[in-house]
Amino acid sequence: MTPTQRRLALGGGFVLAALLFAYSWWASLVPASHPDHDHGMLNLDAGGRLMVSRRDGSERNLVGRPGKVLIVHFFSPGVPGAPEEMAALFGAQEKLKADRGLDWVLIARKADFAAVDRWLSESQLVPPAPDTLYVDPTGDTSEKIGCKRPLETMFYGPEGKLASQTRGPAHWELEASARIEQARGGETIE
Repeated sequence: MTPTQRRLALGGGFVLAALLFAYSWWASLVPASHPDHDHGMLNLDAGGRLMVSRRDGSERNLVGRPGKVLIVHFFSPGVPGAPEEMAALFGAQEKLKADRGLDWVLIARKADFAAVDRWLSESQLVPPAPDTLYVDPTGDTSEKIGCKRPLETMFYGPEGKLASQTRGPAHWELEASARIEQARGGETIE
């Protein structure tokens, strides 16, 4: 091996090692969470990746400043109370559809779209905005963001700060507007 070939091989090895290090660092990024607290991730604008899947197979990263009130609802198809919860949520979504300052993210935990569609059909539920449905097939994002129950909703303000959270089913008819306004006003649970 000539000296030039050795330098090229050594340089290529360094470049490959740097690329592998950069990829492993990027793949491990997750905003800081507090597993000892009974609330969701406090700040989505802390960098990292919290990926959920769309129906078309593309992904959405929940990290960052949404610029709107972000309503993140977690549900597990088939759990008791889920059909009633989703019916009430769909009613609130329909009622508030003219509000362009809302971003709805409805995440089916540990499910795929075939299972979600089958469950929606069996439950006689029709989402008013099907593009707001996402799946978290492995449950990894749900766990990282701090979802601890089969039905849970987190309300984030435009800056990505957690304003409030329902632990279990929400009372969409009674408290959705108040929670949305609380998030819009910049309040946080901290």
